[in-house]
Amino acid sequence: MSCFSISRVAQYARYHYATQRKQYLAIILQMLGWPLLFGILSRDIDTVYGIGLALYIFGAMGYSIRTTWSMRGRSTKVLESVIPISNEERMTFMILNGAVAFPLILTITTTLAMLLTTPFVYADVAVGHELCDMIAHGYFYWPIYILIQIIYSASLLINLAARRNLVLAYVGAFIGVMVFFGITGRVGLELLIRYEEQFSAFSHLSIPEPVGITLYVLIPVVFYALGYLVLRKRQVKW
Repeated sequence: MSCFSISRVAQYARYHYATQRKQYLAIILQMLGWPLLFGILSRDIDTVYGIGLALYIFGAMGYSIRTTWSMRGRSTKVLESVIPISNEERMTFMILNGAVAFPLILTITTTLAMLLTTPFVYADVAVGHELCDMIAHGYFYWPIYILIQIIYSASLLINLAARRNLVLAYVGAFIGVMVFFGITGRVGLELLIRYEEQFSAFSHLSIPEPVGITLYVLIPVVFYALGYLVLRKRQVKW
């Protein structure tokens, strides 16, 4: 491709959603159905928000799998490899699909589930207040939003890097993370015990908040960048 085109990104998005409309419809129905079901059973509108937040956290992994599904399917990956779209444009769609489409769809479905649950709630409920609280302190509260982006971007990287067995790739990534934290925790403990006096001199120091926020925000950025590098290397050849 000669240059980046947002028009091609939009055309690819339309193609992606059209070819997988049944799968995305199933995702939307689950996002609506589970919060609605538990909300009606419990007769509590807060349950709707709680289930929706759980779907927000754990659904990011499934949504990333759906984003790359056509690139991995035996019957679709050949066609996917000849679509006239650059790696930059394809990665842009993947990022927008997880950073914009996923939170937006879940917000709409949870809002609808809250409205449908309201007639079954015994106590008087200020739906407007609940919705504002959900948006301000839930789906678009920046620490939670960045956490979702970390999960989505890391899952996207695994999906792009894995060759055949995606389950083994996730298991391997999970074991790798556990081993990493286990080793670093053990090393940190050993250093703390051995150099306790030296560390105590710096115990009053703390990381400035802007630095901590920047490092936190950079985590999904790094994962997205690694995903782009893997995408360029693999060229959809699994």
